[in-house]
Amino acid sequence: MKTHLLIALVASPLLLSACGGGGDDDERSFTTSDVVDGRYDTAKISSRLEKYRNITLKDKNNANIFLVDRPSNRFFGEHAVLPFGFHESKGQFSTVTNDGKQASEDVTIRSYRGHYASVLETTRPNTVFSEELNPKSINGFSSDLIAPTDFLPMNAIYTYKGKAFNSVPANDADLTYTIDYGKRRGSGEIAAAGEHGKITLEEAPIRYYSELIAGVSGYGIKDGVAKDATTGAYNLGIAGDNAEEIIGHAGYGQQPADNTINFVGSR
Repeated sequence: MKTHLLIALVASPLLLSACGGGGDDDERSFTTSDVVDGRYDTAKISSRLEKYRNITLKDKNNANIFLVDRPSNRFFGEHAVLPFGFHESKGQFSTVTNDGKQASEDVTIRSYRGHYASVLETTRPNTVFSEELNPKSINGFSSDLIAPTDFLPMNAIYTYKGKAFNSVPANDADLTYTIDYGKRRGSGEIAAAGEHGKITLEEAPIRYYSELIAGVSGYGIKDGVAKDATTGAYNLGIAGDNAEEIIGHAGYGQQPADNTINFVGSR
C-alpha cells in the first residue's frame, strides 16, 4: 500500500508542507506515531517564507515537533511526542533568517492527535513571524499530519465525532460529521462556542483532489460551505485504511473569513 504523510506549517496565508512515506508495497500504513524526515527541496513553501533558513517548534522537553533546516536540506516532523486526543502543553517556536537574525518565543501548543490524522496550533506569537501574520486573524501556527484513505468504503454511512479548536481556548467545540459513502456526500456541524456560533458544514460531494489538506492528495471535500453568522469555506480530508478519521479546517468571522478553526474526528 502506498502511504502518505504530511506535515504543514501554516502562518495564514503561509504554507510549508512536505510528504513522506514508503513505496508502493509497504506492509503497513503510516500512522501519527511515525516520523516524517524528508528533504527541504521537496517541500511546498510559500515564497514569503524563503527568507528563513531555520524554523523550529519544540515541545516542553526540547524535542522537535517540526524542523525546517535549509542549509542541511532537511524537513522533519513528528507528532508522536503529542498525547493522543485533545491536549494543551508548553513549547518554544523559533526562526533564523537567511541573514542570521534570530527570534524565539514560548508558545502554548494546542493539539488533537488521532491514529491517522493529527493537527496542532500554537497560540499567536508576538515576535516569531511577526511580519507574516495576518493582523486580522487570531490564528497562530498549525501543523497537520494525515495518512489519507486510498479506497473509500462502498455503501457505509459513518458519523465522526471529535473536536474543533484554534489558538483561543474559548473557541473549543464539539464536531459531528456524517458521510454517506454510498452517495459520496457528507455534512455536519461544529457546536457554538466563544467567538463563533454554530458552524454548519453544509452537504458537499466527496471527491479525490490532488491538493486537499495542506497540499496533500486524497479523498475529501474542498471549498465546502461553512456557515455561522457569515459564510466561509471548509476543507476536509479522510484518513486511515478504512476511513477511520477525518481532519479539516473551516473559516469563519468577517467577510472574507479572517479566522480558521481546525477539526479532527473519528468514527
